[in-house]
Amino acid sequence: MFTKEQEEFIENYVKALREKNAVVFAGAGMSIPCGFLNWKKLLDPIAKSMDLDIDEEHDLTALAQLYVDNNSGVRGRLNQLLQDSYGKIGIKESTNHEILARLPIEIYWTTNYDNLIESALIKAGKTPDVKSKHNDLTVNKSKRDAIVYKMHGDIGDVAETVLTKHEYEDYNEKREYFSNAFKNDLISRTFLFIGFSFTDPNLDYLISRIRTAYKQNIRGDDYYFIEKETDAKKINKQRLKIVSLKRYGLNPVVVDSYEKDIPRILREIEIRYLRNTVLISGSAEEYGHYVEKKAGEFLHNLSKEFSKNSYKILSGFGWGVGSAVINGVLDNMELEKVQRLDDYLLLRPFPQFETGKKELKELWTDYRKNFIPLAGIAIFVFGNKKKVDTGEIVKADGMIEEFNIAIENGLKVIPIGATGYVAEDLWQKVMSDFDKYYPKETGVTKEDFQLIGNKDLSDQELISATIKIINKLNKN
Repeated sequence: MFTKEQEEFIENYVKALREKNAVVFAGAGMSIPCGFLNWKKLLDPIAKSMDLDIDEEHDLTALAQLYVDNNSGVRGRLNQLLQDSYGKIGIKESTNHEILARLPIEIYWTTNYDNLIESALIKAGKTPDVKSKHNDLTVNKSKRDAIVYKMHGDIGDVAETVLTKHEYEDYNEKREYFSNAFKNDLISRTFLFIGFSFTDPNLDYLISRIRTAYKQNIRGDDYYFIEKETDAKKINKQRLKIVSLKRYGLNPVVVDSYEKDIPRILREIEIRYLRNTVLISGSAEEYGHYVEKKAGEFLHNLSKEFSKNSYKILSGFGWGVGSAVINGVLDNMELEKVQRLDDYLLLRPFPQFETGKKELKELWTDYRKNFIPLAGIAIFVFGNKKKVDTGEIVKADGMIEEFNIAIENGLKVIPIGATGYVAEDLWQKVMSDFDKYYPKETGVTKEDFQLIGNKDLSDQELISATIKIINKLNKN
């Protein structure tokens, strides 16, 4: 369960994702759990070299500046500290990095010097376009999936990183293009700030840029995570700070634990976003009580109705099923007079012959594991095939595998039992342990599911019953 403000954030951020309007801004707290140092630990050797106590230093950018000023304006040791800390090899991305990289976020901002966001995107099969210095802003990487703005530089060019007080103060002049890009995104997109604390030296500078960007035109739809204060002496200060940040359109998402709650909330965002995409799994050599033409009409109307309800269809182009599914989506697109196929349909046709060292069956399994997680809901229809050697009609074991992979990846499964064959077997499996597949909070009842196994229903009644289940899943 989520609090009211967590629920509001989840709902609004999913909406921003669907509108291709979501941005992430990552602070040091994103990287620290992975093994990088916080600012105090990073600058502790510098403080000791000047006989200062790091715990008594509240402006760490000023501390870094003091060190440079007392070393003839040379940053040498500071650069080495950064290199030693952020140049580590083998640091693994956090769960938060992995989830955010999988989401359809096109813009990432960060004050971090490390490469965790980029590496998470690459592992998610995406191409990041990294902007860490002015020259990077004038060139765009071909076929990029996301832009990563590293507004304080990159460890790969440590001498150009922003660290000292003067470098922060001169930011708008020396990194003007970054400031302008940040302001443009801030006034037009929905931001999630993650990994910032009230003691983070970056926060005050960030707030000043937000204030400059917004002036009086505050959108009020940006969010940040904050861990609930339990120290009685600090509760009031946290409350006052929250009120102050709201003036700049920053809404708090209060959590009990960063470590436990943030991954849970981000995963819920991913689940809800994916539930707008529906996988239709099925194959058919024969159609049971349906004749072929009637089955084709049913599948056509089923996918058309999904499309009319703003659900994107994912299809593996199953034998005897795929063509009708695709035609239904195209029919709706023609009615709506739209042409962006990618907004309505994802096609993942199966490989038809072996290449390389893998056998076809192994190739299909790997393929299923790659494309099924692209959806949040899986519909199962029919499910039979003809054995090549005997011509015998048997149940489709591939559809059973797709069901299991869907469950493993957190998809909600909806076997339309009325179509028979494997779909009927899977429907019975869900019905026999209904609460396991559909806990009360989903809003889906056993009575809802009973309908999609009823072979006496008309096609339209069956389609309406299926749509009802999907709509409930997208409201809870």
